[in-house]
Order: sequence, then structure tokens, then C-alpha cells
Amino acid sequence: MSPEKKSRKMSRYAMYPGRASLASVREFIRSTLEPFSSISPHICDIITATHEACKNAIEHNPNCESPVDIVLRIHDEGVTVEVSDRGHGFEVRNFIPPEDPKPLAQQGRGLFLIYSLMDEVEATSSELGTTIRMQKRLTIDD
Repeated sequence: MSPEKKSRKMSRYAMYPGRASLASVREFIRSTLEPFSSISPHICDIITATHEACKNAIEHNPNCESPVDIVLRIHDEGVTVEVSDRGHGFEVRNFIPPEDPKPLAQQGRGLFLIYSLMDEVEATSSELGTTIRMQKRLTIDD
């Protein structure tokens, strides 16, 4: 997945790392994507996957005061979203498509949703932070 694709539109958003900020992220994604009619049927999928990636950045870095950065790119091949935090990082090899969560599990659905709703998902992580890049492949004909 190459982030160098020529963008039709690129938007950035810096989210304060708190659960109350998740509603503003959802609105940012919606307002950025709504003008593109060919994306409309997929907006909820992209919002949900982005929400889960942002929620994971907050929950897995509870002492991090730095913002979570969201970059949204609309290009000819679809939509790419990058969610980056400045947390402590994790082992990327553990970031694999998860198995279906158990029906009564209290957590563990975030990665499952991200992988289920998006066409490509990749993670990079170090002690300086983590970036989750997700792509929804679409033909943008607007």
C-alpha cells in the first residue's frame, strides 16, 4: 500500500487523546467523504475502522498526552486513512488479522472490525509511536 498515490483530496486532523474526542473524529471523516458520491456507500465502514484505530491508540497509550494524528487521502484507487500516535509502540508481528472474537468477549473486536471493514491494513511501530494505515479500494468517479 503506497501512501505516495496522487491525492484528489487530503485532510488532516489532530485528536486530543481522550474518548470524548472520538465523536469529532467521526464527524471529520464524514464531512470529508460526503462530497464524493462514489464513497457514500462505504462511509460507515471507513468511519468505524478509523474510530477503532483511534480508540486503540488512546487505550493502549493511557499516559500519552500527544495528539493522535489522522490523515485521510482520497485518490483514484479509493480512500486511505492513517492513524498515528506517539505512544510506546508494540510488536508489529502481533498485528495480524485476528480470529473472530468470542461472542461474550468484553474486548478484542477493534482489530477484527478494522480488518473486516477495510481492504488493506498495515502497521508500523517503534518506541516513538505507531501508525495504522488502512485502505478502502474504490473507483472514485466524482
